[in-house]
Amino acid sequence: MRACVAVRELAASRYEVWRWAPTQRDSPVAAAAADDDADDDARAMAKRKKTARDGDGGGASATATAAAAVTNAGGSNWAALKAKIGAGTTPIAKKRAAEKRAMEDVTTTDGRAGDDDEAAAKKPRVTGKNRSVTRVLALDCEMVGVGTDGKRSILARASVVNEDGHVILDTFVLPTERVVDYRTAVSGVRPKDLLSANGAKSFQKVQAQLSELFNGRILVGHSLKNDMKVLMLDHPKKDTRDTSLYHPLTRPLRSDERCVPGAPRGRGCRALRDLVAQHLGLVIQKGEHSSVDDARAALLLYQKFQRKWENSLRGREKKSSK
Repeated sequence: MRACVAVRELAASRYEVWRWAPTQRDSPVAAAAADDDADDDARAMAKRKKTARDGDGGGASATATAAAAVTNAGGSNWAALKAKIGAGTTPIAKKRAAEKRAMEDVTTTDGRAGDDDEAAAKKPRVTGKNRSVTRVLALDCEMVGVGTDGKRSILARASVVNEDGHVILDTFVLPTERVVDYRTAVSGVRPKDLLSANGAKSFQKVQAQLSELFNGRILVGHSLKNDMKVLMLDHPKKDTRDTSLYHPLTRPLRSDERCVPGAPRGRGCRALRDLVAQHLGLVIQKGEHSSVDDARAALLLYQKFQRKWENSLRGREKKSSK
């Protein structure tokens, strides 16, 4: 019992000593340092409040911005925290956000421009300096739709290039019937293009010009029967070079297809853009078509296979003459 009392008295005396012993916090130096820290904190807080007030044009604007952030985020905890602390409302935060948006816009624009530039660089180009009407000419036409359903075609644009790819004729044509479908997404033709005030010529005039140009010359094109149909013209078979019918440029006929008149037996036609991409590494018909580009593309295909093509025709003539 005496031992327990002695232990309690000893513990009590030690507690009193600890309680009244001077600590670092009670020292004059520590107290002065604490006062200085408090003053620094107060000044820093006042500076932050002034910066936010000057950058936002007042506390009301910051509050409204924060409230809108909460509303747009559906009341999430993160949105509430951002609204409470005014995240993104300081001048520095606004500047960084503007810079980020500007960089995103530049990246997107540059990407599109890069694609367009690449496609433009791969289009068929002029290959020589000869601008005269040569022995070989290439033709392509654009059509628009007429009739009750717009499925019947009439001529809207005709383009002819010489063997170096220079344009001999390129003109829009006044419609001979009311246009129901301009087919702009493919043809590139718009209503304003088919006005005489904008240079469109009458069908009869264009037809006469082309008939004279083609006379006695080799005519190159892709699916020429469609172009000649809307032109209401004929051209001798021996002087026609249709890249859609030349055997090496065709494909096996599908089971549900019928052979196109003039095509090799059991063979089907391929799209001009696919042939050009495969054999020439060029890009056409990416979006609206250009009859000048398509005429040049057909010409370049013919010229690539010209020697073999012409030799095969001469071989057929010899066989038929025997």
